[in-house]
Amino acid sequence: AGGVFVGRKAELGELKAALEDALSGKGRMVTLVGEPGIGKTRTAEELRTFAGLRGMKVLWGRCYEGQGVPPYWPWVQAIRDYVHERDASELRSDLGSAAAVIAEIVPDVRDALPGLEPPPEVGRDEARFRLLDSVATFLKAASRSRPLMLVLDDLHWADDASLGLLQFVARELGNARVLVVGTYRDVELNRQHPLAETLAELTRERLFTRVLLRGLTAEDIGHFISLTSGVEPPKGLVTAVHRETEGNPLFVTEVVRLLVQEGELTPETTRERESWVIRIPESVREVIGRRLNRLSGRCNEVLTVAAVVGREFEMRALSALITGDGNGAEPMTEGMLLDALEEALEARVIEEVPGSVGRYQFTHALIQETLTDGLSLTRTVRLHARVADTLESLYGDRADEHAADLAHHFAQAETILGTEKLFAYSLIAGANAFDAHAYENAEAIYQTALTNADPDTADDDIAALLTGLGKAQGAALKWNDGWKNLTRAFAYYDKSGDHESAVAIATFPDARSLARGLTGATSLMRRASQLAEPDSLAEGRILTTLGRLSATNRATIKGRWRRSAVRWMWPAYERIAGWSLTLWRLGARRMSSGASTGRAWRRQIEPWGSPLP
Repeated sequence: AGGVFVGRKAELGELKAALEDALSGKGRMVTLVGEPGIGKTRTAEELRTFAGLRGMKVLWGRCYEGQGVPPYWPWVQAIRDYVHERDASELRSDLGSAAAVIAEIVPDVRDALPGLEPPPEVGRDEARFRLLDSVATFLKAASRSRPLMLVLDDLHWADDASLGLLQFVARELGNARVLVVGTYRDVELNRQHPLAETLAELTRERLFTRVLLRGLTAEDIGHFISLTSGVEPPKGLVTAVHRETEGNPLFVTEVVRLLVQEGELTPETTRERESWVIRIPESVREVIGRRLNRLSGRCNEVLTVAAVVGREFEMRALSALITGDGNGAEPMTEGMLLDALEEALEARVIEEVPGSVGRYQFTHALIQETLTDGLSLTRTVRLHARVADTLESLYGDRADEHAADLAHHFAQAETILGTEKLFAYSLIAGANAFDAHAYENAEAIYQTALTNADPDTADDDIAALLTGLGKAQGAALKWNDGWKNLTRAFAYYDKSGDHESAVAIATFPDARSLARGLTGATSLMRRASQLAEPDSLAEGRILTTLGRLSATNRATIKGRWRRSAVRWMWPAYERIAGWSLTLWRLGARRMSSGASTGRAWRRQIEPWGSPLP
């Protein structure tokens, strides 16, 4: 691996043992855990070097915080890299029947294997399971020809969909030549964090090993200073650095790099100084800030705009945002922009994304955060507005594919750009996440858009967002919240005369399930039955729901229940299923033949719907 690596002998020994298990066909999952800057990613990179020497194929995916990241993003990155390095015949063999399913979240698969037939339509839950199983099956199949090491970096920022896929894959690794390595910050986890819940479940099933990383020892720090500066450090310097940084590798690296740049680490200065006082800022952002201050003003200007764009950014986006802009002392040409990026690359503030020409990323999330934290609120909003307009123009006809990213920037610039495009891209991004079975992601997207809406405004966009939010919450098992938002959307459509949309809400499968036992369900369904086209399938479904609502009302006396249920269910069944009339007659005959036969009838009927009172 690039750069200097010291210490971690015990941790690497444990990781290498897990890697050898995977090579022998006993799939493993391990996690590297510690505070920010403790060296989780760097340790994973060192293990990657060892894995490469042992003949393993290493795939890498990073999780990013917010910023409209698509669902399953770390998995998409890893699979995309694999796709790009295999020829079509090998890829088709590795993916098998899973190719069309995986192509739903990794479009590169469809580009590499043109002519793929879309997978058959199935129910929502079946589709989600099919996707998870397809990814797990692909990893196991690919590992037969060459063992795999899959690194999922910064899992504390992973979306719920990615964590669900991780949990599924971990259960399927037993007989595969696959090693999954996850890194995350333990200081950011509480009991309510999605990753904490996932790890608790995996711990209960004993499906992974946790490797804890803590600060470097004084001996390791001395070795690091010697290797990076070429100077044998005095004991006083090593002690001071260790005391002030507590061995955090990021702190140590930044402090030593700054000492080298300021000429403090030379044979002369180390001999002349008897005592060392290392003035370490209270936070690493200040250390990074001082490092950034050594870069030119033009370079900092470019990096600031890039930080607003995101952890990853493209040269063409920066070019459109900065060159000829006139915001600086002089218009910036494309040559000046390239010089600024080269300066940042040399200082290792940013790095090129492997395999992507003209695409860069910040080497650490804290560098990006430090740059954005230095902006005033007004400038931040104005920059997001420029980024939103520029990216939308660059994406052109493919803007919908980047809807989540655009929705994020339009949300940040809502005070300048308004809500029209924010709502439009949020609806697309939410629908994309929902279709990818990432219901929690869809919920967050809709919630963000509604947070920027005027609470006193009711229009088609708000109703559509409420509908999407209600559906996502229902799919995520948040019954009460989902029903509440669907009810608000239904009321708007009813009042505005959009009866088709109102009926669509009432007949949405989750809405019919959510309705049971929730306030206002019966009155909403009764109103929907009046809005539905007579003798239509929609009316039949609504009448069925009304019958079930009546049947599950425990407070209704037996005779009243029979009259109420039959009132709704009889015409519903006549409209939607030919077997229903026969089933009701069979039930009536068996009920009349005695209690024992009645209980048998109940057992036959109950699987079709709600338990009978």
